[in-house]
Amino acid sequence: MKKHKSFKDIFYYLLIGGGKILKEEKLKGDVGLKPSISIVGGVGWLIFVIIWFAFYATNFPWEKNLAVLLLSILIVFILLGGMWAIWSLRMIPKPGWEVFKISGFRWRIITSIILPFAAIIFLIIWFWYYAEPYSVWQNIAILLVTLLALGGILGAIWARWGMKHGHEMKKFENIGEEIGKKVEDVMKEKKEEEQKD
Repeated sequence: MKKHKSFKDIFYYLLIGGGKILKEEKLKGDVGLKPSISIVGGVGWLIFVIIWFAFYATNFPWEKNLAVLLLSILIVFILLGGMWAIWSLRMIPKPGWEVFKISGFRWRIITSIILPFAAIIFLIIWFWYYAEPYSVWQNIAILLVTLLALGGILGAIWARWGMKHGHEMKKFENIGEEIGKKVEDVMKEKKEEEQKD
């Protein structure tokens, strides 16, 4: 039975296997310092959170501490996520770019990026400036309503598009497996070269 590679497996092979990039039927380039930067960024964020809550959090109400936490997550996500997003766009094979030509796909992708950022920025502003006079339950309600509104809007725009264009996506089903196979081949070649040396 043929085992299909999931996108998670493919990302693992790309990251661990030297980060070879598939572009126009060739694998070239590498991830460079991105994994190291990601680790340093993640550890740096954890250090910041620990120091904040240990030494500074007592000077602020819980709402403002939550705003600081959300802001720190947003900053780390923009820096590290942006770095990996640029790299992953270069990884998309030539046939994969065809999906962007399907009607409505591009603006839905852009909307799916912008809306979560808008939601988290709204929550940061809410918890820092407006949340304090309200009870914990009222603030939880604001958080849940924001998340539900976000999920509802994104679900609605993608559900309609999926029903209308789902059949067009079938021709792109094997792209992930194709990337995985090429990356595995590169990893195998690299391992054989290392053994020869």
